[in-house]
Parts: sequence; structure tokens; C-alpha cells
Amino acid sequence: MSVTSASRGPLNNKSNSNVSRSAKTARDVGARKTRRVAAELEEFLNVPVKPRRLESPLDCLIATLLSQNTNDRNSHRAWVTLRKRYPTWERVASAPTNSLAKAIEVGGLKNQKARRIKQILRGIKKQVGKYDLDKLKRKSDGEVLEYLTSMEGVGVKTAACVLVFSLGRDVFPVDTHIHRLCNRLGLVRTKNAEETFDAMQPLVPEGKAYSFHINLIRFGRSVCKAQNPLCGKCPLFDLCSFPVKEHFAQKTARTPTPERAGTDFMILHNLSVS
Repeated sequence: MSVTSASRGPLNNKSNSNVSRSAKTARDVGARKTRRVAAELEEFLNVPVKPRRLESPLDCLIATLLSQNTNDRNSHRAWVTLRKRYPTWERVASAPTNSLAKAIEVGGLKNQKARRIKQILRGIKKQVGKYDLDKLKRKSDGEVLEYLTSMEGVGVKTAACVLVFSLGRDVFPVDTHIHRLCNRLGLVRTKNAEETFDAMQPLVPEGKAYSFHINLIRFGRSVCKAQNPLCGKCPLFDLCSFPVKEHFAQKTARTPTPERAGTDFMILHNLSVS
């Protein structure tokens, strides 16, 4: 796990030198393709507008935990219920676990998430003396990742979301959907989301991590769906490496142009509770 991919130190043999050159060439090709895909998505979906106000790191962390294994609509409903019932993190931390689980049940995995939220809050209070993670604003990307992923239930994707949506860093978060899309498009060949996170960081154009992340999510919801991708309507068809894209292109040739309405909602853009 890293924010930037560090190459291994050279070994004193010609074979390793050839491997290093080959790896660099592959990385350069991947970066060029990623740049083209990111630009095409901005042409197709526009450049996402960043929120004027960044959410607090702790709010962002808990909201991202609630979004695990569910969709943004349900996780947002869980977030709103949680914050209305327990307006402060002190009250969340002191709430009975079963009551907390009841408040967030619409988001799924209620008991597991309730226990983890309380455990994380206890740990923060013990280390910092208050329920606050603003200290992360003064830390490097790598330090933030290391600190957050040391918490039970916080993975690389969750930590990266805090970096992007709360701290405004140029880091590219990867969940299972982004992992699927990056591999389907042929940007990387990886086995899981954490591998994809490491592989994609040096490929994403500088300053484009937020835009590319948001647009890939929207693209996956509207066009490049997991089970029945609309390859016949895809603006990335010629760039895509999906082996069966021709099959799905024929299958979806008469499918109406996908509606983009409803694909933009994301919990991390909607943490205000009125």
C-alpha cells in the first residue's frame, strides 16, 4: 500500500535492468492511456465541480464507513438518521451499541458498523483527547493512509476517500467498482482494489484524481455496468480492452442512450443534515 509506486532498487544484473526498462515502458503506456480515458470521460460527462466546503476528516471517515457494502442512497439515509439521533460524536460514542445499530440499519451490516464506529471513536478520543481528526490536515498523504488504516475496519479505499473528499489531496481512491472498470478498460491488470490503488496512482494525470474518480463512478453507473455493460453506447469503446465488448455492443445496439440523471449522487457530497 502506497500513494506513489516506488520502484525497487536495481540489482546488479542485466536481467533486472531489462525488467526495469520493460516495467517503465508499460507504466508510460498505461499513463498515456489513462490520460486519454480521463479526457474522454470529461468530454462525455463534463468536469466534476468540487464542493466549495470540505467536510471534516472525522465526518468523512464515518460516512465512508457507512457506505461500505451498500449504495450511496442507503448509506446517506443511515448517515442522516445517525446524525439526527446523535448530533455529536460524544453522543455517538456513549450510545448503546444496539441503539446505534438500529439508527444505521438501513445501510446494512448494522451491528458490525456500529461496533467499529464506537471502537474508532474510542481510539481517537484516547489518542487525541477529543473526537477530532483535524490533525490529519498537517500530515502527508502516506502518513494519513498509515494512521487511518491502522484502525479496525478502515481500508485503503476509506482512507483515500478521506484524503480526497476531506483533505483535498490529489489521490485516486479505488473501490471494487473502480477496480473493475480500470481492469475492464485495460488500464491495469490487478487482482483486487488495493493492488489497483497502488498501480493507478502514478498513471492518473496530475490534478485529475478527483475528476477521474467521480467520472468513473458515474460512467460505471450509467454505461459500463457490471453485468450488462452498454458497450454499444460507450464513448470509450475504441480504447477499451474488454474481451467481449463486441458481443455487448451488438446486444445493446438498440438500447436507448443511457440517462445520466441519478448517477451523480454521492454520500460524501451530501453530509449536511438539515
